[in-house]
Formats: sequence, structure tokens, C-alpha cells
Amino acid sequence: PVTWLRWTAQHALLRPAVWLLARPEVERREKLDRLKGPVLVICNHVSDVDFAFVVAALPSSLGSRIAIATAGEELEALRTPPSRSGFWHRIYGRMKWTLAVSLLNLFPLPRRAGFRESFAFAGDCVDRGSSILIFPEGGHTLDGKLKPFLVGIGVLANELAIPIVPVRIDGLFEAKRAGRRFVAPGQIGVKVGDPVIFTNRENPEKIAEDLQRIVNSL
Repeated sequence: PVTWLRWTAQHALLRPAVWLLARPEVERREKLDRLKGPVLVICNHVSDVDFAFVVAALPSSLGSRIAIATAGEELEALRTPPSRSGFWHRIYGRMKWTLAVSLLNLFPLPRRAGFRESFAFAGDCVDRGSSILIFPEGGHTLDGKLKPFLVGIGVLANELAIPIVPVRIDGLFEAKRAGRRFVAPGQIGVKVGDPVIFTNRENPEKIAEDLQRIVNSL
């Protein structure tokens, strides 16, 4: 039932909201339409709504079944608010956590510790046929430029051994900096590149550097 609810929320709320508020210009390669299995999607990180643009730009066959990595520390803070927080504040935080996990299929990817459990969960998702969306920079860009990719994306690429789909969002940083809630059609672009496959277990740092170069070139 949660899966059905998630699918309904995505197609009835998330995708229409993206096209209504921004109507991005999507450039997608035809090769993606032929991808059947799970993929690892990577994207530059501009704002908290990046995932919506990525999901809306992907073919429905991939976007409908995707688990989204988010900052583990922030997600855990919603699930277990500090004891000093007020009663209603704790209830509100747990409600946000429940909705985020249920409707968006978020999973925690800690910045400091606990990577093994998160990577194991990502592997379980892939085994069940779901794709994974990760923002390898580990945080929002502060100047619109791509930040260095964390080496963890290289480790995860080796562990999952599935095609990697690079995505780049342009124009959203300028809209965010200007404080605009509505954006004129075509001002935000989403470019989806060709799938990349690493056939051998390569150095994670090199994989991270290669993927950063690919996303930067879109």
C-alpha cells in the first residue's frame, strides 16, 4: 500500500508541481528509455527540491521506483528530536520523517559515520528493483559551481555495479538566490546524460573524479 501511495503522490503531486512552478527544459538521451534494470542516478546539488526535478526528468519506468539519499544526520533529527524539544515539536518532526520516508522513499546517507548501513540499504533497494538517487557533493553549492564529489560515490559505484546516470540542473541556483518561487518556462534546464558503466572495481577516488567531470560537462 505504501508503494501505491508513493506512486500516486509522485504522479498526482510531484511531477505536476514541477511542471506548474518551473516547467524545466529537459534534455534526455534516448538510451535511457531502453534501460530496464535499476540505475544509480547522480546529480549536482543546488537546493532541497533537486530530487523533484530529477524524478520529473527521468523516464517514468525509472523515476517511479527510486530511493533518494539524504543527509543522515538531518533525517535522524526528525525521527528522534532532542528531548529538550517541546511535545508538539517532536510530534511534528516525526510526522515529517514519516511522510518523507513513506512518500519520497528517502534513506539516510550520513556525512560522518554509518556508511556501511546506508550502502547496505541501497544494495537492498537495488535487489528489489529500485534505482538510487544520490547527490555526490554532500551539500548544496554555495556559488553555483560544482563542489568536489565525495569519495563515497566511488565506493557505492563499485558496490552496486549498475549503470550510473549523470544529471545536471542549470538555472535553479539563480532562481534560488533571487528568492523566486515561480520560474518562467525554460529558465531551468535538466540535462540527463548517457549511462556510465564501470566494469572493473576501480579506485573510488578516481571514479568520483571521473563522475564529477562527466556531470560538469553536461
